Amino acid sequence: MEFIRSKKPELIDALSTDASFILQHVQRKDLITQREYRNLHSIQNGEKAATEMLDKLMNKGDQHCKEFISLLNEKEILNTFPPLEGLLPLQQVPPHQGAAQAAAPDHPVQEAGLDKTYEMTHSPHGLCVIINNVNFKKSKERRGSDADADTLRQVFTWLGFTVECHKNLTKDKMKTVLHECSQKARGDCFICCVLSHGGSKGVLGCNDDDDDDDKKVLPVEEILSPFKGHKCPDLAGKPKLFFIQACRGKRFQDEVKLSADSPDEDMQELETDVKPFQMITIPADADFLVSMATMNEYYSIRHPTEGSWFIQSLCRQLREGAPRGDDILTILTRVNDDVCQEEGFVEGKKAKQVPDQSFRLRKKLVFPMPNSSDL
Repeated sequence: MEFIRSKKPELIDALSTDASFILQHVQRKDLITQREYRNLHSIQNGEKAATEMLDKLMNKGDQHCKEFISLLNEKEILNTFPPLEGLLPLQQVPPHQGAAQAAAPDHPVQEAGLDKTYEMTHSPHGLCVIINNVNFKKSKERRGSDADADTLRQVFTWLGFTVECHKNLTKDKMKTVLHECSQKARGDCFICCVLSHGGSKGVLGCNDDDDDDDKKVLPVEEILSPFKGHKCPDLAGKPKLFFIQACRGKRFQDEVKLSADSPDEDMQELETDVKPFQMITIPADADFLVSMATMNEYYSIRHPTEGSWFIQSLCRQLREGAPRGDDILTILTRVNDDVCQEEGFVEGKKAKQVPDQSFRLRKKLVFPMPNSSDL
């Protein structure tokens, strides 16, 4: 407690740069209650939020203060708040650990927590929402998207999620559905799949005939925003996965010739989830994973009857990887490899694609083996 009191101004300066981040970690350690977390998180001023958090911890006594200092010494916290490096007291190393390190100086000490996994113990594991925009007022019908939505529904039901499907939503209706999901989402994990055309700043609603982008385009930031810790405390510290099938530009990806183990198959005429002229950006938040069908500025490809390369590969790799105990990043790496090997023609031009994965997960995410092998 004395250390926090003596270094309080310096701690406030450091932690106020991202008060939301430190509050999530403090709550996960049970150093504050859910109610205290919500009250602190509602404070818009980072300096004031950090100040009140420190005051609450000191009022809780020495043990809470010691655990808080221990939290601040964790690598993830130090990486987020670099000024803490020279500020915190050195953590004492137990004698037996020090002796072991001295006896084997050439062997790196394994960092604690590297093999931690998110808990997946609830039944169902959580909510999966699928937004499937097929018909638009102005843009082309997204043929094949129903096949994607149906395959996603089957796979995530099999994996133990409650699945909700919504079709042909405007931008405002997408926002409403996502807000409602954030208020009722429970369990171990949340999954959101958005299938649509891409707009200049995000995902296109079915009301794409409006001249005002703000009325028809839902930015990725607004898709994620309802599920951040202060707006959705029930999912704080839990993985939130977003899979987005939409174009992110109008460029075709270049082909690189590689040797293959099988002869070329006939090329097929494909379609794109077209529109953007600017990059779709992905915000950085803890416990989020955003998996995009394609890289910034590029088309994503969809077969008019079989569905998109990205979504069909994702579902296939989940079916194969979950029974093996593969974590989600291993599965998505295989999706990248799958999609990179696909090729076809779009409007007479040869088409290639590679997905774009962005994640801030803190642990491994492994879907437990489903009770039934039937899909």
